[in-house]
Amino acid sequence: MATDAAFAIAQGALYYGVMLTLFRCRDVFGVGTFCCALCALTFVETYLAATVYVGVADIMYTPGSVILFAGKLPLLLLVYIREDAETVRQPIYGLFFGNLLIVGLLLLIGQQTAAPMLGGEKTVQIVVDSASLTVWGTFLLFVDCIAVILLYERLSRIAHMPLFVRVWLSTVVILAADHVLFFAALHIFFDVPVSAGYGGFVGKMAAAFFYSTLISLYLHFAERAGATFGGSIADVFDVLTYRQRYEALHVESLLDVLTGVRNRRALTREGERYVDEALAKKSHLGLLAVDLDNFKSVNDRHGHMAGDEALCFLADLMRGTVRSTDQIYRIGGDEFLIVLPNCDPPSASSIAAKLRDLTRNTRMARPPYSVSASIGWADLGTDGASLGELITAADRRLYEAKANRSMIPVTS
Repeated sequence: MATDAAFAIAQGALYYGVMLTLFRCRDVFGVGTFCCALCALTFVETYLAATVYVGVADIMYTPGSVILFAGKLPLLLLVYIREDAETVRQPIYGLFFGNLLIVGLLLLIGQQTAAPMLGGEKTVQIVVDSASLTVWGTFLLFVDCIAVILLYERLSRIAHMPLFVRVWLSTVVILAADHVLFFAALHIFFDVPVSAGYGGFVGKMAAAFFYSTLISLYLHFAERAGATFGGSIADVFDVLTYRQRYEALHVESLLDVLTGVRNRRALTREGERYVDEALAKKSHLGLLAVDLDNFKSVNDRHGHMAGDEALCFLADLMRGTVRSTDQIYRIGGDEFLIVLPNCDPPSASSIAAKLRDLTRNTRMARPPYSVSASIGWADLGTDGASLGELITAADRRLYEAKANRSMIPVTS
């Protein structure tokens, strides 16, 4: 008895020793290493659950469920606690789709003729029978993974509840519900005795305590067990994670607050890249400089709110005129730049003429009711080989258009 119990503890210790080490080294190897190792155990977990049973004293259990599966949920919960929902959903989805792939392969294998040697027919039948169990287990696993996180979040709202208690209660409740549903399938379709169900339940409860203790010790000694990532329980996988927040802030920093087009900072970061790509591919790159006419008088006569309306109006017209590959930048005041990749001078002239006509012929709902714009153009190669040279050429033609009052882009 003591020896059997020691072997069971050794199995759990080995399992968690390796997995926690991989998780601790995620900054070196990446969290994908941890996720792959976790997912790699899935099929053997299901196979052991259906075919291998061992005993400790009078308790019979399967290592697939008690050792492997019972340890999986706390590990996924650990990922959620220390990383975020965006990260933890990756192994969850990986497990889900990987299991479905296994089912498909098992069904195809079952259609082949088994070799009579080495008990091939019996082995193939076991594999086919495992397919249905894997489908049920996959569904339960997906629900369990989400449920354990939701329950943990609920418990986290209870003041002064220790981390160990939160992890343990979350794991115990979900494992108990899962055991009833999964063992029902084992008993009905695989004739697994009820005694094994009782032993499996006791084993999972003991494993939950053991693994929750290891998780708590790991967080206490190996990592700071700080506050978990919060969020709406209903949106557990749609939550805006730390990385997403950073990316959202980064995108916002490149947008003009008023018009929603990209700003000068974005042009500084991205403009030369357009030039370099066009030079490397020996393709055309056009540039349009667009400026509202008499913008100062709009502000003086109708107020700055009307001026803002005019800028937003022009930005909307530009968005509706340019191609999906083109990019609009507000570089200051009432001046905009439009970068036109793979656009030769005649095509750029067509876009500019369309935009000019739209500004003249489209009415605004509020003052100043109508606006016009002057447009200057530049072409890579014709006017220079750098972003600065293109902007200088486009600005020169823009002010020529204003001086001539033609507001017509001219191309060669």
